[in-house]
Amino acid sequence: MNLKVFIIAILLSLSPSIFALENAPRGATGIIVESLRNRPKDTTPDDINVTCYYINGNIHIEFSTPEGKATTTITHMDSGDAISRTFLTFSPASITIGTAPGIYEILIDTTSGGKYLGHLTIE
Repeated sequence: MNLKVFIIAILLSLSPSIFALENAPRGATGIIVESLRNRPKDTTPDDINVTCYYINGNIHIEFSTPEGKATTTITHMDSGDAISRTFLTFSPASITIGTAPGIYEILIDTTSGGKYLGHLTIE
């Protein structure tokens, strides 16, 4: 019984990345994003409102439910170089980061109080 609960918990924790890959074009790399704080009106803290994927040097960000303006900061952890963009969350955004190998941190902060963090490794 405990093994079934464990397996279900793992599958549920992977669902945001599965959703991101289902909506991404073929060949895209899904980015698992976690919520750093709950949006003020959230009743389900495990629900992730944002999906991200990387393809052809671009990170694509899409919100299921708009959260006003979002500021996204993408930092190349090896060099410290950072890119910051602000966009409205009612439409998808695309941010060009290029193809330089390394680990990237993606921090998304919205005006409605959502804060999300994801990581991408480019080899």
